[in-house]
Amino acid sequence: MGAPTAASRVWKDRSLLPIALATVAAGFSFYVPVSALFLTSRGLSLEDIFLLESILLASILVAEVPSGLVADRVDRRWVILTGFVFNAVAEILFAAGHSLGAFALSFVFSGLGIAMLTGVQDAYIYDSLGETADDISVGVWGHLSSLELGAGVVGSVAGGLMAAHSLWLPATVSAVFALGAAVAVAFLPGQQPTKANGPEPENTWASLRGGTGLLLTNPVLLYTAVASSAAFVIFNAVFTLNQPLFQAAQVPVATWGIIGGSAQLLAALYNHYASSVVDRLGRRNSLLLAMGYGVAGFGLMVVPHPAAVIAGFVLVVLGMHARGPITRAVANKVIPAHRRATVLNVASTLGSLVGIAVNPLIGWGAGASPGGTVAALALVLALMALLWLPIAHRYLDEDTSAPGATES
Repeated sequence: MGAPTAASRVWKDRSLLPIALATVAAGFSFYVPVSALFLTSRGLSLEDIFLLESILLASILVAEVPSGLVADRVDRRWVILTGFVFNAVAEILFAAGHSLGAFALSFVFSGLGIAMLTGVQDAYIYDSLGETADDISVGVWGHLSSLELGAGVVGSVAGGLMAAHSLWLPATVSAVFALGAAVAVAFLPGQQPTKANGPEPENTWASLRGGTGLLLTNPVLLYTAVASSAAFVIFNAVFTLNQPLFQAAQVPVATWGIIGGSAQLLAALYNHYASSVVDRLGRRNSLLLAMGYGVAGFGLMVVPHPAAVIAGFVLVVLGMHARGPITRAVANKVIPAHRRATVLNVASTLGSLVGIAVNPLIGWGAGASPGGTVAALALVLALMALLWLPIAHRYLDEDTSAPGATES
């Protein structure tokens, strides 16, 4: 089904409408284009910033598996609501912070919020779609992603203008909208857990063991879930690395928000038609293309010229967001409903372990040579993209009638 059908479903479904509204509100992260400048203005270094990213991942790591296990046993609505509340607390602390310790606490709450939402929200959305889930899920996630990115466009442009007046203003306004997102998800309908087949319900240990076993024995799931989480850490680094590179290339600070907004607008348009891209290319080639955007983008950012650095940044942002709808649809399809949140969160936890190890290296590289660091990230993403080809060719089960699709 095409993107318009998926978009209509999002706005008419009582289970999806609050998520859509919360996605828009949370997407107004006005401080993103100047986040590094904001943090350095409060006394932090680039090494401190990447240390905070590792603290974020550690917080996710601690809470992610427990939240998935809980969400598969209770009403998922409450876990999602808690996640958005924690995110609002994180944004408030971020806006008010003046020390490394204060920002570390903000990142802890942010990590807890992400842990509550990572797999649980995806599981809630997929199960809300019922029997049409596999057909329409790419389009639904594509539309939700386009909403988030569209809000990000407004937030990025407005945030750049706010920052020209005061660096604290974008962070403060972002906190207000984060509170609005928490209010929106309070109206989510309940979603009771799906019971496993069998005379007795699974205990926590059996669920964790079964979910981990499924993850480790399914190559497609392992790649799309774990490698995707690890790749996100690499892609996400662009929002810090671009800023010293923009400064070195003498890109005016007043245009940073416009550049970030333009990149997000392009990604929003791309994801709105994500289902059409998949229909034409198949899921294997669509994911490969998204990874290719990141490789090309980081490669261009090595070139010390304003046009090259800006174009590279735009491509990395496009690739970062283009992956999401595809990997979510592929991963959710192969996971039984009764342990969906558990498996997704275990997968993300493994990715977080990689991120905890990688972020300090990126931070060290950013302090020593931002250009050399983006070159290294381009190489890593290229290797990950090449690894996807044999896995998808052998194990990916997709409609072979679609151009570019491959029989498993």
